[in-house]
Amino acid sequence: MKTLKSTIAIALLATTVFFNANAEDRRTENTNSSTMLEYKSSNLNVGMYESGKANSMKLNMALTKDAGKMATVKLMDEKGTVLNEERIGKKLTGYNFRFDFSTVAAGRYFIEITNGEHIITKEIIKGISTLSY
Repeated sequence: MKTLKSTIAIALLATTVFFNANAEDRRTENTNSSTMLEYKSSNLNVGMYESGKANSMKLNMALTKDAGKMATVKLMDEKGTVLNEERIGKKLTGYNFRFDFSTVAAGRYFIEITNGEHIITKEIIKGISTLSY
């Protein structure tokens, strides 16, 4: 019974840490008072997972964003060269992508998502037969 309670407590703690780590709150200064801060949240979020079997080298990305705002998704190498760029229209609130890393060299890559106000950058490391993100 004690082991079950410990397992549940650890699972709840891990879930809380995960959700807090993925929060996309942004602070902006209040124009009425320089000492007060207001929080502005955005619905610009991204999730990544490898599709199919393990080490398939195909990375799926799910994007959610606010309606009424455009978003841009760029896949870049470590030198900043844009390998792929997608623009998501104002009407869409969600979009899915698939990047095939089987044809690119091993190294560091970055996915940059922006909606004009917020930027999310994710790092992907491609090994000989693995992806880490």
